[in-house]
Amino acid sequence: MLSRLFILILSCFFFMNTQADNGAKVATVSIGSEYQQALTDIKAEFGEPTTIDQQAIEFKNMTYHNFKFDLVIFKFKNDKLNEARFFMRAKNKIGADKKVEALSKELGKKHPLSEDYEDGSYFYKGGLSPKGIGHLFTISTAKRQGVWNAELTYGPF
Repeated sequence: MLSRLFILILSCFFFMNTQADNGAKVATVSIGSEYQQALTDIKAEFGEPTTIDQQAIEFKNMTYHNFKFDLVIFKFKNDKLNEARFFMRAKNKIGADKKVEALSKELGKKHPLSEDYEDGSYFYKGGLSPKGIGHLFTISTAKRQGVWNAELTYGPF
């Protein structure tokens, strides 16, 4: 009986990890798409990138959901799109927190969001990950290389 339960749990775990893409997207770009297809879709949706290589595609000063992002990075793992990171710089933590709040209000119109509070700032999670478990994106405040940012992160998956 115990071995059957173990096999059932193992089978469920295997199914969840090999499940096909559930349609998770960044704009019109499918998470999990092959590099060449993702590159074509990214260019069609966002224009010509600032930097392109096999590991990442970068944009500077890009608008998404009516917000101007200072830096956007689409990252690839095993030749598939698995992460997208959007950064808006702020003068200080309070400014970054305000941008996070504005982003959450905008994305909350399309996706249900959960809200948490940590280290003096709210952060949000929304959407459904391509694996069917967990969230598609997070919205948070972070200090990177000495600069405060509001970050919108899809993945990694």
